[in-house]
This record gives sequence, structure tokens and C-alpha cells, in this order.
Amino acid sequence: MSELLLRKALLVRDRIGKIRRALPADPEEVARDERLEAYLAFNLFLLIQDLVDLAAHLVAARGLGVPASQRELFQVLERAAIIAGDTARDMGALASLRNRIAHSYADLDPVRMAREAPAGLDRAEHFLGEIAAAIAASD
Repeated sequence: MSELLLRKALLVRDRIGKIRRALPADPEEVARDERLEAYLAFNLFLLIQDLVDLAAHLVAARGLGVPASQRELFQVLERAAIIAGDTARDMGALASLRNRIAHSYADLDPVRMAREAPAGLDRAEHFLGEIAAAIAASD
């Protein structure tokens, strides 16, 4: 794995851990704590951006074209057999969440964000595993 991709992957793993540690046992707590809500939303935003950047670097490094959107980055990786179809769909959904956080923060449901975050973090870890396996297989 190139040094850049490795650094990005390590950043993603660190951020996943940071978010997991901050998630309350009761998702309703996020609605009562503005700072916790802001912390989680900001770190989810950064995590998703790091995942998008990782995908973009991999697409560029493999010469797979120039995708027109963040969602398409993951579709390109799927077509290149680097990630599975369900992973591409999951990452595309996370890219949509990133856009909702960035552009319509007031519409974001903090309880739903906290409730669904663990599954999203699991999907991000799965994406990293698939990328690592594909890169190891090509080295």
C-alpha cells in the first residue's frame, strides 16, 4: 500500500475509534447535549471525507478514471473488483450523510445519527478491510 493510502487508512481507523469512544450508550443523550452532537457530527463528517479521499486516491493510483461524484468513486472501485457491491452502496450512503451534515445540519436528527453510527462505523471498517485485501493481492 502506498504511504499516502496507508496514512489515510490509519487516520480513518483512529477517527473510528474516537467516534466509538464518544458514542453514548443511550442515543437520546445526544439530543440533550449540543456539544456531544456537534462533536459526533463533525467527526463523522471528517471520517466520511477521509473515506472519500481514500477512495479518490485509490481510483487515481489505479488509473480508473475521473468519477463525477463521491458516490461514483465507490462504484468505480466496485467495477474494478476492489470492493463488493454492498460495500459500494454502503459507502455511497455514507457520502450522502456527509453531504447532509455539510449542507443541512439543522435537518440532521442527532438521535438517529447516534443510533445508526455504530453500523456506519462497522461499514467503514469493512471498506478498509476490502481495500487492504485488494492492495495486498496486487502487490
